[in-house]
Amino acid sequence: MCYNKIGIILDFYHRGEIEMRRFNLVILAILTVFFGLLTVYAEDGATEFAGARFLVEEIIEENELPYGVKHTKIDGFTSTSLSGYDADGLGGRADLVVPGKYYDQIVNILEVPSSESVRITSWANLNGHRWTLTTVRGLIADYESKHPGWKVIAAINGDFFDIGGAGNLPYQTNGTHASFGEYYKTTTGRQVGFTNDGRVDSLIGNEKVERTQYMKLAVYNDDGEIISEFDIDKINDAPGTGETAIYFALYDSDHNLIPASPYIESHLSYYVVEDAELALPNNANDFYGRGVITSRVPQELGAGQFAIVTDDEEIKEALDVGVRIRCQFELIGAYADAKDITGCGATIISNGAANMAAGMANRAPRTVIGRKADGEIVMMVIDGRNSGNGMYGADHTELAAIMHSYGCVEAYNLDGGGSSTMIIRREGVLEVMNTPSDGRERTDSNCLLVVARDPEIDVQAADLSEDALTFSVELINDSGHDIETLYVELNGELKEVKDGVVTFAGLARDTEYAYRLFYRDGGGNLNRIIFAGRQKTLKRMPELIKLEIVEDSEYFAITVTYDDPDKASTIDSCYLYINDKHASFTNGAMKVKKSAVGYRIDYLAIKYFYNLNDGQNIYVEKDWPEFEHYRDFWAKIQYIPYYINDYVDAVFK
Repeated sequence: MCYNKIGIILDFYHRGEIEMRRFNLVILAILTVFFGLLTVYAEDGATEFAGARFLVEEIIEENELPYGVKHTKIDGFTSTSLSGYDADGLGGRADLVVPGKYYDQIVNILEVPSSESVRITSWANLNGHRWTLTTVRGLIADYESKHPGWKVIAAINGDFFDIGGAGNLPYQTNGTHASFGEYYKTTTGRQVGFTNDGRVDSLIGNEKVERTQYMKLAVYNDDGEIISEFDIDKINDAPGTGETAIYFALYDSDHNLIPASPYIESHLSYYVVEDAELALPNNANDFYGRGVITSRVPQELGAGQFAIVTDDEEIKEALDVGVRIRCQFELIGAYADAKDITGCGATIISNGAANMAAGMANRAPRTVIGRKADGEIVMMVIDGRNSGNGMYGADHTELAAIMHSYGCVEAYNLDGGGSSTMIIRREGVLEVMNTPSDGRERTDSNCLLVVARDPEIDVQAADLSEDALTFSVELINDSGHDIETLYVELNGELKEVKDGVVTFAGLARDTEYAYRLFYRDGGGNLNRIIFAGRQKTLKRMPELIKLEIVEDSEYFAITVTYDDPDKASTIDSCYLYINDKHASFTNGAMKVKKSAVGYRIDYLAIKYFYNLNDGQNIYVEKDWPEFEHYRDFWAKIQYIPYYINDYVDAVFK
């Protein structure tokens, strides 16, 4: 019997052990599958391209900018199959890149639709007939000052440049630089051009560069329109029969000016621009000049001057003193439709394939530009040389992976390092979105601007209250935009402008609100314009409640009780007029000697200003014939002679 009981117990124990093992195996299998799935999902979240990986961990912020431009800032990781290079780009060899290891990255991305409403242009601060250095923010200001009506939506740094100023004409860009069809520099090399016309192949790069055989002479009419163009056959050389030459001064390697003297013959005609708008002698065979002809006398040419010398009768008929002209080379061939061009570095992606020979194996801050298959332009800045804050920078394989993840089928490297900068205009304010590795905005030679020309719209605050704002909105000039309906957005609410008016209610008192303008085009698309404004609701009207005087034998102690919760007035520190005297009081209280104003108050008034956020300073002067007046015993005794005088006056009257 005992044996049987023991056998039964052992049998139950054995069965329980088996079931526990089975349970453990099930749990292990579940955990294996779970962590396996986590691994799969983590790996699947990364973009693999060009032997590199890119993984987005967090979208830090997103900004919907005017005309469909979008900004995104992300916190992510990259890894590369390359090894043996400095991991953080700081030049040390202690921390080498580990192939396959993820490194932190902060990436700013601009996505610019290919359209006719928004334009990408190259810009440089060309002053004093030289290339000059300024920040991207300074380049934006220079562009907007010279292009009234145009506004910058966003910007990045552009081409590599002569940063040390060692060139004959210092601080030039390395490659071609053109803006709105003005070819300021046409040195052939690597460059990208922008058609800005809404086509799919909106960015042109990695193509053969061709320049016009001859420099072009353009002649303007009084309205600033080009009415005729001619070939310039010679540069700083005597023109032959029927030919035309241009003469301009050059700089030597020590930056000393080498004046130019035109070839003189009686049959030639001379047209000298003595004070050019711009005269850039980039080198002996690349010049840009624009200005008004001021003389027909041959002369030695210095800085900011150039001359046309011609034996061409047609040109002689077109030119004279007072005529505005322009001289420049132009790009033709693949870049003929690109009127905005900047130089660039290595090709990162071409026809959807990575360029593994880009030769940028070291990590560094990078600026890169590319194009998606639908024509949308992608501009990107990857921060670097700041590994302590999760900014390692990227090599060319990581650049390719990041650009590929955003759909780019071609991509080109721009100037990087301390130059890498991205700026956006957010609610009317220019903000640097990345962290420049120099610790400040670097002065650059040039940049790429995303610009647009807003319609001209007059917006006025028509009616203001403590809880509502009414705007009058009038379209003055559509500036080429297809505008069907205007809208105003305020406090997250988008409202249509009807009969030139729009009202927002339910607002907070004494609060500033940002508002933006939109329009809907004929195709039903809603477009945000660049203009952004701010307007405050009204403050509460200040109210005088009570004036109280307490006097003794020597003083009047005066207190004003008032209600001014929004501090709309100067009532707490204004003038109080007593008889023919005035004195200031603070926080509604003052104490004044009777010897200064008189022992009896015959006239009392308070004077102050108030402004309710409507821009109007209202002056208030209020007499106080009635007030609460408290006298001590000795003050009452002092007033007895005044009472007697008043009685006598009344009797005689």
